[in-house]
Amino acid sequence: MADDAQPVDEPYHELVGYSWTEKAYGMLEREQLHGEAISREGIVRSRVWGPCPRCGHALDDRQTHTAVPSIMGTERRTRGWPGWGRETQEEADSPFEVDVSCGCSDAHSGAPPGKTGCGVSFRVALPLQLADRNGRT
Repeated sequence: MADDAQPVDEPYHELVGYSWTEKAYGMLEREQLHGEAISREGIVRSRVWGPCPRCGHALDDRQTHTAVPSIMGTERRTRGWPGWGRETQEEADSPFEVDVSCGCSDAHSGAPPGKTGCGVSFRVALPLQLADRNGRT
């Protein structure tokens, strides 16, 4: 998507493909799309915002990627998910992958009732920032 491109009224269509991931990576490199992943006390949250790679409408995807502490104790369950339990900068240095679906608030023709966005899904890899107990990175 060029810097001066306007949003397109794309009909809703569920699309998952590497081409959308490639487009999102290019947009991240050109600073058209933005993302961050922050780990604080073992809880990883991400935010991806900017124009959707398909429709160009504004999206703001926020996710929490960490399981809830065990009911029987305080030990967090990591279940091998990339990023969970990364507590040192060395552990955090590998990219944190986030799956994003367009959730723009614009109406797209053909969208099922209650669905937002144009239907595209893509993946981004973000540097994982470690935050202290006060949330400072």
